[in-house]
Parts: sequence; structure tokens; C-alpha cells
Amino acid sequence: MQKQTKTKRFLLSGLKGIALGIAAAIPGLSAGSIAVILHCYQILVDAMASFRKAFKKSFLTLLPYFLGLILGAVAALVGIKKGYEVAPFTLTGFFAGCVFGSLPVACSELRKGKDGKEKLAHILSGVLCFAVAAALGIVTALTEVNFSDAMGNRVWWMYPMMLLAGFVAAFTCVVPGISGSMSLMVLGVYYPILHTFIGRSGISIWASGVGGGYVATGIVYALLLVVGALFGLWAASHLMKNLLAKHRVTTFYGILGLLLGSLVSMFINSSIYPQYRGVWDESTSSWAIKPIATWDYVVGAVLFVLAAGFTFWWVRKTNQKAKTEEQAELQQEDSEKTEGD
Repeated sequence: MQKQTKTKRFLLSGLKGIALGIAAAIPGLSAGSIAVILHCYQILVDAMASFRKAFKKSFLTLLPYFLGLILGAVAALVGIKKGYEVAPFTLTGFFAGCVFGSLPVACSELRKGKDGKEKLAHILSGVLCFAVAAALGIVTALTEVNFSDAMGNRVWWMYPMMLLAGFVAAFTCVVPGISGSMSLMVLGVYYPILHTFIGRSGISIWASGVGGGYVATGIVYALLLVVGALFGLWAASHLMKNLLAKHRVTTFYGILGLLLGSLVSMFINSSIYPQYRGVWDESTSSWAIKPIATWDYVVGAVLFVLAAGFTFWWVRKTNQKAKTEEQAELQQEDSEKTEGD
């Protein structure tokens, strides 16, 4: 009976991990927020915090979540890749809707701002962050940087770019309300990374040209992403802790600016920009990249509205739940103090 209970608990944790993996793969969704809704956020945080002190217990706790997360992320990424090939604007509209719906995370903190010089600092923070996030996508689009070709041809600057991509993705995961995969889309490397590692018949970079060193290149790319991600988590945890403690409202104005700027970059970046006008191949007299179809624009606009509405509801529900739990804890502490007196 006890063994059956453990098995059920393992499977349930694995299913929750699948949900976390899907959320992590979708730009605009936060895996951390999903963990709160699934009642496993505190479990995961405690297990990771005590990993060194209680290795075996923490490992067994995290294992089903980790396996589920990998399975969910791979399944979602394969689906996203195939979907983007058929309907790029539809997927972009859905992802952008998820981002737009998450704006209450930042807006809820803005009312705490003061007037005068401090208010000016808030506005400057928001404007600067908006400009940076929007410029990232626009610059890659206008300069027509082809990250997919650069990765396939093993251009030297793609190696530090992988470090930067891993760093930014992990760093933004720590920022409240911002998705790590969304930041990769803003940089313009989300789909190139996806196409490089997940081809039509599996992991393309491992299967292509073994003699040409593509396997080694794939391993190096993957390791650089991991190293960048680890450094990003370390840097973000320290920076965000200090910023939220000393400049909380200013920081959330910056987060709002990043979210709004990312909406611009999600629709104007090196991955989707060529598809607005299409790319004609003179040598073959055919479309190398077909222009986006009218139905794709329509479905993308509809999904933007639906995703924004759902994410807005989900974020508000999560925030209300967190406030309720916080109030319950405070009431419990007050009652304990009263009983002690």
C-alpha cells in the first residue's frame, strides 16, 4: 500500500513537471507561476535549497519533476517548431498575448510610487527598459542577421552568443512575470536554437554531417547555454534581491518597460520579419520563405486576445491566492503571539 502511494506521488509529481516544462517552453508563460498554481513551488524551492544538506531526499523529490519537465519541454518545443513552420504569426500572436496578459504583475506595484524626483526615476527606468527591449528585436530584423545559418555554419560569434542566450534566458526567469523563452524570442535566437536542435527527424545538429564535426558543435552549443544559464541564475538572484529591497517600485517600472518593449520585438525580429514580405529565390524562381498568409494574421489576432484574457485571469488568481496565504500566515503569527502573552 505504501509502495503504491509512493508510485502515485511520483506519477503526480511527474505530471506537474510536464506542465512546468510546457510553460517553460512557451514564451510569455512563467514556469514559476505555474508551480504556484500546482501547489509545488514551495516543495521545489525547499528541495533545491537543501540539496547539499539533504542530497538523497532532495534528489528523490526533484527527480519526477525534472523528468516531467524535460518531457513536457521537448514535446512543447517539437509542437512549437512544427506550428511555426505552418503559422508563424499565429504562434507569435499567442505568445504575445501571454506577455500582454502578464502585465498586472508589474502594474500592481506601480501604485506605490511617490511624486517628485523619485517619480521621474520610475518613468526613466520604464522608458529605458522599453527602448532596450524593443531595440533588440528591431536591430536584428533591420540588419537581417540570420542566426540559423550562423549556427549551422559555426560562425565564431555564435559561441559567445550561446553564452549570452543562456545567461539572458535564466536571468529573466528570476524577474517576476517575465518568461525566459520570451527573452530568447526578443533576442531573435529562440527559433534558430529550436530549429538547430530539433529538426524534422529529431535532433538535427546531432544527425547531420557527423564527419564534419556537427556533433561536437552541438555539444559545445548546449554546454555554453547551460554555463550561461547557471551564471545568469546566480547573477539575477543577487541583483534582483538588492533591487527589490532598495528600489522595488523603480524596478517594477523597468519590468513593465521590458514587457512592453518585448511585445514590439516579438513581432519585429530576425526570425519573423523576413516572413512579412517573403524572400524570393532568383536561382530557383520560387519562394525561399513564403509571405505570411491572410488567415495566419486573423488567427494570430484572435489568439492574442484569448491568450491575453486567460493569462490576465491566471495572474490575478495567482496574486490573490498569494495574498490570501500571506494574510493567513500573519493571522496565525498574531494568534501565536497572543497565546504566548
